[in-house]
Amino acid sequence: MKGRLQGSIKGEVLAREPLSHHTYFRIGGPAEVMAYPADLDDLKALLKVARDEAIPVLILGGGSNMLVLDGGIKGLVINLSRSFLELSAAEERIRCGAGVRTSRLLAFSAKTGLTGLEGLSGVPGTVGGAIHGNAGTPFGAISDHLEWVRLVDCLGEERFMSREELSLGYRHCQLPTGAVIVEAAFTLQRGMSAEIRRTISKLLVRRNLTQPVDIRSAGCIFKNPPGNFAGRLVEQAGLKGLRHGEAQISEKHGNFIVNLGKATAADVLRLANRAKADVLLRTGVALELEIEIVGSPSAA
Repeated sequence: MKGRLQGSIKGEVLAREPLSHHTYFRIGGPAEVMAYPADLDDLKALLKVARDEAIPVLILGGGSNMLVLDGGIKGLVINLSRSFLELSAAEERIRCGAGVRTSRLLAFSAKTGLTGLEGLSGVPGTVGGAIHGNAGTPFGAISDHLEWVRLVDCLGEERFMSREELSLGYRHCQLPTGAVIVEAAFTLQRGMSAEIRRTISKLLVRRNLTQPVDIRSAGCIFKNPPGNFAGRLVEQAGLKGLRHGEAQISEKHGNFIVNLGKATAADVLRLANRAKADVLLRTGVALELEIEIVGSPSAA
């Protein structure tokens, strides 16, 4: 498969690439094939080969909010971290490529004096991935100022979808099956660059005090249940600091599982399942995973 794909695109194609090199967790087995599309034409060509040959596809951006299982991923991983990096501002709108890091988008909004995105301070990964999961913090979600997304659908056709068409909700965005976001637009308001930077810095300091940002993780493991906080429930169950192998429920925040060095996906799942079971037994609340789990538990 690597040879066929390499001959069809300008970008790089790798075989048996360890996904632990490409996720925030630094966990995960290899991708059968990983391709870096150089541009939109490359992306369409990759999707066409995958469609014609019934090859399963995973879209990878920054690799946050994701746990890749130890057996890796069969099929094609399309890595967008080197493409769709355009950023521009006109009047009160920012247009942003899906591969742009959220931190870069925030820095650009401050530079251009456009306010509204500060609530995303500390959200890791890329803009495309953040929209896919409607990422956010208690101070705002990426959908709050989203105007539209441009995507390539499963047939390789480009189309635009408005915010209203995406059925956005808490950590939810309804995209057409197989569609890949390539660009988004945000409608913002005029503000003072210095004030925007101060707000971003203040929120980052708060995040650094309350979350284990100095240790590898995938961000919050569980969605917050209505009217409560997943981290609080895990901590009330007495699980803070619990370890399995090299994975640990953070001693700083109960809704984070951290990789102490050489954790496996199996270690992380063991802790997540323990937390779900203990919280359910103690409170009757069924926690729902926020992270995306992909791949096979063992090599094929």
